[in-house]
Amino acid sequence: MKRIFKWILGLLGTLVALILVLGIVAVIFFNSDELKNQIVKTVKAETTADLVIEQELSLGFFPWLQVETGGVTLSQPATFKSDKQLLKVEQVSASIKLMPLLSGDIEVGSVELSGAELNLLRDKSGRSNIEALVNAKDKKPAANEGETDSSSQPGALSLDSLSLKDFTLNQYDYNQQLSQSFRLTSLEVSDFEPETLTPVTAEGSLQAGNSQSEWGLSGDLWVGSNFKQFKVSQLDAELEGLSKQLQNIGLTGDLELSMEDKTTKLSHKGKIDLNGQPIDFQLNAGFSTFKDIDVKLSTERLQLENFLAATGGEKAPTQSGGLDLSPVADFLKRARVKGQLDVGELILKNATFSNVSANLRNKGSTLFLDPFKADAFQGHMETIASVNFASQPLALSVQPDFDNIQIGDLLVAFFELDKLSGLGELDLNMKTKGADVKQMLQNLNGTGNLTLSDGAFNGIDIEKLIQSGLSLQSLNKDNYSGKTSFANLSSNIKANQGFIEMPDFKLNSPVFDLTGKASTNANKETLAGNFQLVLKGKIKEAMEAKYPKLKGKKLPFELKGTWTEPKASIDIEALLKAEYQGKIDEKKKELEDKAKDELKDKLGDLFNRKKDTDQ
Repeated sequence: MKRIFKWILGLLGTLVALILVLGIVAVIFFNSDELKNQIVKTVKAETTADLVIEQELSLGFFPWLQVETGGVTLSQPATFKSDKQLLKVEQVSASIKLMPLLSGDIEVGSVELSGAELNLLRDKSGRSNIEALVNAKDKKPAANEGETDSSSQPGALSLDSLSLKDFTLNQYDYNQQLSQSFRLTSLEVSDFEPETLTPVTAEGSLQAGNSQSEWGLSGDLWVGSNFKQFKVSQLDAELEGLSKQLQNIGLTGDLELSMEDKTTKLSHKGKIDLNGQPIDFQLNAGFSTFKDIDVKLSTERLQLENFLAATGGEKAPTQSGGLDLSPVADFLKRARVKGQLDVGELILKNATFSNVSANLRNKGSTLFLDPFKADAFQGHMETIASVNFASQPLALSVQPDFDNIQIGDLLVAFFELDKLSGLGELDLNMKTKGADVKQMLQNLNGTGNLTLSDGAFNGIDIEKLIQSGLSLQSLNKDNYSGKTSFANLSSNIKANQGFIEMPDFKLNSPVFDLTGKASTNANKETLAGNFQLVLKGKIKEAMEAKYPKLKGKKLPFELKGTWTEPKASIDIEALLKAEYQGKIDEKKKELEDKAKDELKDKLGDLFNRKKDTDQ
């Protein structure tokens, strides 16, 4: 990874330097075609890639050696198959002072490069074209590797100005389809010398899918004399319009990078700003065979609702039109992440999570928060959560354990429903996909358990409903509107693609016990339930006094409707009919038998009278 980073960082500079060095030789013996052929052969030998220089090499002389050309293209290395060029450069020019070269110093006047395009690709095995290029060079035998010759140490280097314009870096997926395009509109560096601070400014754009964002940065650049240490102090970078939910990302602070023998180290200490919300950000990373990432994030308050996709009546953005997160997935596959997140107050929709802490780690393209702890809904929660960035849409897995929470606060916060309250525990082991809460509910799969005490159902008064049923009244909303208080409620939970079941629902109240099955369809936001009521106390005595046949019987109770308009019914009349149906059938048979006997007797008398008359 170190060599790949160095290759990208120095690709354009190496090309310019190669032209300059060969140009010095050509001061006396200048032939444009011969010089181009020599450059092409050198690049081919070092990289196995084909270099083409369409324009003539233009040289200027004393006191500055000036080189200018254009129409430069570099193919993919021989071991990487693609019809896309690795590098294109429309125009490049550079100048270097001749006399200081005699003392080993390099004084560069200006370097200008415009219309450059670098294409980054991966094959089906995950190997990048840059890796193929670097490995091609690594196969060349190195003489006296590891030895250091003091006479080969570079002299002083200075640069009057560096100007990059219209540089584009394209990133392609495994199918060689463009996923992201990073454009550098301009980069300006003036009066550069190693081990001194040099102001740097740059700006450009980033295109991912159908979205395009603008970026800019400024800071003071410091480069070590061996060109292996880099620092940017007072860094101020900003990315605007990344997506509808993430409008602005800012990064400030101090950044350091060092390239050592077997690894490249990167560190940053400062702040990251998300939609105007500052977060203390500390990063330490090492890039070698794997990317080792250690990150710490902390803030007093973080509002997350603006980062979620549209809900309710608004249509959530499709994956194709949103931010392409495949580069994040590819990065995580080759990384080992660990970190810590601390937030004083985390706001999500109408819910507030306090004293939030989470350990960060990854496994492949999946990022884990393990564990995630917070105080919420007047209780405490702890969970293992994960997000798979390779999934489209993002796949979320949670195993929350809510302890002593008010369930009503949770329902109001996330679903804007005030139909259930109670103190208790909620344990879930769920997986889902989606860009918002509604979509996640519709894709919900898994199991769980709910236990509540001292709660109530709002919108339905089951006691009033029973009274109406005992009176055999026709039911309407007024018959049961109100609240049903309960002492205990429990059930297991099963979810399958948004169809959520409570197969062993149990509820205990001072007036009745309720058992049965309940379900809800998150795709249609509907309710369904079939239960049996066992009455208690005075209401039981009243029913048995009025309907003795119902003594010891369980009453049928049905729930249906929508989340916002639940409907309940209890059909005591049907139960009574069922209870008395046996007697009705028995009496009916008795009457039928009696009628048959009477008819038989009459027919017999009639037959006997006719026989007597014939005689």
